[in-house]
Amino acid sequence: MSMLRQLSLFVRKRIPNRARFWLRLAHHAVHRGQASQPLTREMVADCRVCASRRELLKELPQNGKVVEVGTHRGDFAEQILEICNPAELHLVDLDFSFLKPSVRNDARVKLLPGYSHEALSALPDAQFDWIYIDADHTYASTKRDAEAAAAKVKPGGYLVFNDFAHVDPYLGAYGVHRAVIDFARENGWAFAWFAFEPNALYDVALKRR
Repeated sequence: MSMLRQLSLFVRKRIPNRARFWLRLAHHAVHRGQASQPLTREMVADCRVCASRRELLKELPQNGKVVEVGTHRGDFAEQILEICNPAELHLVDLDFSFLKPSVRNDARVKLLPGYSHEALSALPDAQFDWIYIDADHTYASTKRDAEAAAAKVKPGGYLVFNDFAHVDPYLGAYGVHRAVIDFARENGWAFAWFAFEPNALYDVALKRR
């Protein structure tokens, strides 16, 4: 990733909400979205629905090895630590300056600074019960993160994606929806869980066969 891209990600975390709205409006005026490919019956044959991503945590493997890609302040990492009690929680982010001390100082937490796909590629293969991907939401970055994470998950483990959507209620445009479906179709991963979210920024969990 270029220095310009890194600077862009750094600035986006700090831009005021009003300015972010107008930038997003300009983006939608210039760019058009692209629909995802259809799902097959086999891809969703065993998929279950739960009420929220917090409820989803109760269904994922407990006491295991977990990675969260993109943690920011660590709000969701706190929930993972509380509900799943992982033996290890690896946090990947470019910038840990916002991370809560309660998360940073937890003995189970390991910080992995750097670009998400590079940090994931450096992890050992087939060692993690599940990996949660919530980093850059562009199509290319989400697909790259999924491909880097796939080999790191144990057989029967999960890749979980936040913000499975094309757009959010605040005009944020995402490539996550299309990237997840393309990855699942190309690699034979099945949809195992769909977590509801009132703003339609759903979480989905894919299971490694």
